[in-house]
Amino acid sequence: MKTKLLIALALTMIALSLIGYSYACQNGGIHINCCQPNCNIKFKLATTSDNENTKEVATTTAQIINDGNTIQAYISNGYPCYEAYITYTIKNTGNCPIHFTGVTITNPNPEALEITTTNHTCTWLQPCQTTQGTTTVHILQPAQQNWQYPFQIKITAECQTCQGKPRTIGFWKHQFSTATCTTKGNQQVDSATLERYLDQISAQSQIFEFTGTRKQKFQQALNILNPTGSSMQAKLKAQLLALWLNYAAGWTNGYTVNGKTAWQIIQGSENALLNNQTNKYEYWKNLCDAFNNIGG
Repeated sequence: MKTKLLIALALTMIALSLIGYSYACQNGGIHINCCQPNCNIKFKLATTSDNENTKEVATTTAQIINDGNTIQAYISNGYPCYEAYITYTIKNTGNCPIHFTGVTITNPNPEALEITTTNHTCTWLQPCQTTQGTTTVHILQPAQQNWQYPFQIKITAECQTCQGKPRTIGFWKHQFSTATCTTKGNQQVDSATLERYLDQISAQSQIFEFTGTRKQKFQQALNILNPTGSSMQAKLKAQLLALWLNYAAGWTNGYTVNGKTAWQIIQGSENALLNNQTNKYEYWKNLCDAFNNIGG
């Protein structure tokens, strides 16, 4: 397999002109409407590779355009069973968390190209954080010979609304209890959002995994937030899950406890649990608890 870097500017502009684009090729950022003063996310890198091992017939090209928001790509001389791979890096270049909902594909020739891409659903990017993904393109049987097929990969993201403060473990118990109809009351975080938070935590945490239907996930969260017995391990997990939920909601940005960020406390707590450091459970439980109570 061979790896190809971004093509020369001249060749890219020729390709763009064929499909009616006239973007400046630059590595800027996309501005997202937000109450924060600097909220930006952009593609930082795009490289290509394919499944040709010996003779080079087809060519795959990718170029970052549209102020960093889009990857313009095309395949030349593709043939059935040819596969191309575009690996990209996306970075939060702003100063507030961004809910990165994924990338969308614009494929004007679905009869010739089958395109799949990494699922980034429910990913939060903190300032300066990056994430990577791969878009795979499979050439189908109806594709024409000696032809050039263009397509685009575009970022879709949302900024957090306005900076909120961390919420207590009681707040999160109420959200899941109300959502599962075990108690009555106003639900301040809707069920779809709660499920997205749990899905994000499942993808990022080494301790928690929520599976099944939405109701089953909510019950699993409630069981952790309402630990039975008085073991310090269960208490730590309860406060840790509440902190994870605050982190997923974007309500931990800018706050620290004892000089530690929410992410540092989450990592420290999970490390203690993974390594059975029972003598540190209470220490991390207290830090999680203190962070969750910042908002009062």
